[in-house]
Amino acid sequence: MERIYFDNAATTPVAPEVVEAMLPYIQYQFGNASSVHHFGKGVKVILEDTRDLVADFLKCKPKEVFFTSGGTESDNFAIKGPTFHFLNSGKNHIITTSIEHSALNESVKYLNERFGTEITYIKPERDGSIDPQKILAAVTPKTHLISMMHANNELGVVNDIKTIADNTDRNEIIFHADTVQSIGKTAFNTKDFNVNIACMSGHKIYGPKGIGVMYIKDGTPIDKLIHGGKQERNMRGGTENIAGVVGLKRALEILIDRMDEDLRHYKQLKGYFKAKLQEYYPEGIIINGDSAHTLDNIINISFDQNYFDVDSETLLINLDLKGTACSSGSACTSGSPQPSRILMELGLDYQTALCSVRVSFGRDNTTEEVDKFFDIVRGIAKKRSIN
Repeated sequence: MERIYFDNAATTPVAPEVVEAMLPYIQYQFGNASSVHHFGKGVKVILEDTRDLVADFLKCKPKEVFFTSGGTESDNFAIKGPTFHFLNSGKNHIITTSIEHSALNESVKYLNERFGTEITYIKPERDGSIDPQKILAAVTPKTHLISMMHANNELGVVNDIKTIADNTDRNEIIFHADTVQSIGKTAFNTKDFNVNIACMSGHKIYGPKGIGVMYIKDGTPIDKLIHGGKQERNMRGGTENIAGVVGLKRALEILIDRMDEDLRHYKQLKGYFKAKLQEYYPEGIIINGDSAHTLDNIINISFDQNYFDVDSETLLINLDLKGTACSSGSACTSGSPQPSRILMELGLDYQTALCSVRVSFGRDNTTEEVDKFFDIVRGIAKKRSIN
């Protein structure tokens, strides 16, 4: 069976050039970058070369770039680090949104339950966007951190983080933008967007899993999260993942070279997908998060069960059995499917939220695959007969 991969927002395939670049650092150049001998010095060079490349891409200083294990660690560091710094200072209030990635959502819940940190959750507008004025209106003298996604991982909605950052910087509030999903998919750099903290994950840009980046603006008050050695300028203990760093470097080089081409490709695919959607399903389909500014590589749709006879609990399974990999953003607990809490926050009812599919395009996807997707979907989601 020829399979279609439409789940690139979850992870991208590792580019062949990335694998080729990594292999010597797995087999031969295996030194520890903290070692002072020949084996350590060689890999230290590639570590710092990659830091320079990331800094140039993000328009920041190399000393503001820290390597992590990925987006989840970076989010944990970005939220817990500032909060631990301000413990017992009277500044114990975090502003976030109700539609964040679980790495962010679970971190703030932990701080609330363990340390009594006050959390304000801003709800999205019906189109999935976050009103920056509602974020700013929630600021109090106790606020030490605002934390939210630049682009939502389930909806693709791109938020106006610049307005928030520009209006919180002078109030000495740390602003963390989770940019894992937006890097390479829309314009972002630290100079223009004025954030204190931002994140990048290798496996979202055709690099390997297990490597990520955290930008921390110089002077940002933040405590170390992982203790151990003095690596990463004593901000993140642990032997650096050199093979992962090499893979990230090569993936970023490719991204820089072809980002404009990627964006045109995603725009073409999304436009074609929406045209086919209108052709086959002129009614009964909800496009979730269809705001004025969304990523072109993500489209999230729900099937209104007033129009369609579709088994919501087996929708994704049936798609997979027919050769198409998508996701819904929902989690499974004890084998029981649950609707996405993000879609529920948008106001969808339980069954409609459960009967949802996120399609996320990648470099190698084609319009022919979109055609095949709809051929499969039309056999799964059938229109209800009207008596």
